[in-house]
Amino acid sequence: MATAKISSSNSSLRAQINSNNSSGPKQVSVTVPSSGATSAFKSLNDVNATSLEDGALIQYDSATDKFITKTTIDTATGTLKLSGGNF
Repeated sequence: MATAKISSSNSSLRAQINSNNSSGPKQVSVTVPSSGATSAFKSLNDVNATSLEDGALIQYDSATDKFITKTTIDTATGTLKLSGGNF
């Protein structure tokens, strides 16, 4: 079994691979996102964020199978349950 530790410092990326197998790992591949890659939430395939407004919430829309941004909370059943968890 091999383990890998990847760390970054400034603009460099470093990988350290340890293997308890005498032949070592067969292949190692590290992909670094290109400078043009985006990590914006609204760019994801399952997100429709065409109408962004201050205070918008993220809701799942089963009709489009996407997450959408809205400033209101709507329910088709008439029942709305909000849970903030346990503290």
